Amino acid sequence: MKRLIPIFTLLAIVVALIYWIWTMLATPINFEKHFDSREKAVIEKEHHIVALVRAYRDSNPNKKFTTNWDELIDFALNGNMEYRSQIYDENNLENAAILAELRKDKNWKNERVVVVAARDTIFDDELGVCRLTEEEIEHLRYIPFTHNEEEFELDTATYVSGSYSTHLIRCHAPYVKFIDTDTYNQEFWNKLDEKFNYFINHSEANEDFKKMKADGLKKTVTRKPKFQIGSEHPIPMDIEFFGVTFGSLEEPTNEAGNWGGKAE
Repeated sequence: MKRLIPIFTLLAIVVALIYWIWTMLATPINFEKHFDSREKAVIEKEHHIVALVRAYRDSNPNKKFTTNWDELIDFALNGNMEYRSQIYDENNLENAAILAELRKDKNWKNERVVVVAARDTIFDDELGVCRLTEEEIEHLRYIPFTHNEEEFELDTATYVSGSYSTHLIRCHAPYVKFIDTDTYNQEFWNKLDEKFNYFINHSEANEDFKKMKADGLKKTVTRKPKFQIGSEHPIPMDIEFFGVTFGSLEEPTNEAGNWGGKAE
């Protein structure tokens, strides 16, 4: 029996070594699946948010976005939207005589107005059926996987160029809020390092960006005072800078963001 002890010890070492190697290989793979699935869920929810904030803006007389989640949810559940169209096609010459007769009444307008409940059109599917329950609409403000404790960040700004002016919005969910950093701490930092390097390498070079590149991710995001990203409405370069974003406070385009999606 004494001769068997070294064999069992050797087997135990081999099993432990195999398990260690498997863990080393499996953890990064599991993290990528974890990261991708959670990011996908956040993007899907942000699609609904984009539809909501646009609908609110279009229904607002001032054509402005809002960052007030209570107003947005109330509009989604109880608000109405108006759709306007011509009764008679103004470009059809055959309608000219009809329009001339009808316009003898100065109160008459060549306009048809249809009023529909906001929730029945903002979140409808191909068949016109609302895809979200009332509870899901009420919880739109919350970032997935945060136990309804962390809200999507909404920020607005006004963009002015010469005589042109428009209202902008940015919707943001930091990765650190919805990724399991306890289980995947090192993998999380590796992922942020990839995104940090990509951001720096694809940004217009200036002294701040050169310093950030030289300092690296961790030193940059913990630096005080923070580097500021953007000229008109700067955003601090900290760990919460990285995440799922739709919109921009710098560019007059609703598609500006880091996930490359279009939420129509």
